[in-house]
Amino acid sequence: MSRKYFYNKKPAIVLILLILLLVIAVIYLIAGMMTGGRFIGGGMMGNGMMGGGFSGRSGAYYGSGPKGYKLFRADGCIRCHTINGVGGMMGPNLSHIGSKRSFSWIATQIADPSAHFKRGSVVTISGKTYPAIMPNYEHMPKSQVITISKYLESLK
Repeated sequence: MSRKYFYNKKPAIVLILLILLLVIAVIYLIAGMMTGGRFIGGGMMGNGMMGGGFSGRSGAYYGSGPKGYKLFRADGCIRCHTINGVGGMMGPNLSHIGSKRSFSWIATQIADPSAHFKRGSVVTISGKTYPAIMPNYEHMPKSQVITISKYLESLK
């Protein structure tokens, strides 16, 4: 193969490699969305920087411990909700939800959000407006609902 032939094909090869990289990135993102973020390191953020499960004083987990923190991320809650500056902005900030809501309220909100807010309505919380579109997790095992609820209740 002559050098002239290779140089003429170089832009095409680069373009093919870029397209391949883009396809892989899209597949990775779709797989993460379809698995509730579990495909990307345990949560859609996937950066290991989630601060909500740690006590700022000792660095230890509080509430229901590491399990509640991990389930919150693994079940995709972090995609829409923020805790201590990390997470999505589609839903309310949950950094201090435990000082505002009871364990029972939180558990009901996870299992059946329409018990508190009509789906599709607009809800104002702490001066910010959010669409009431939280998915219902009625089929989530009760033990997971309890663990996540205990974790969130501990966020004071």
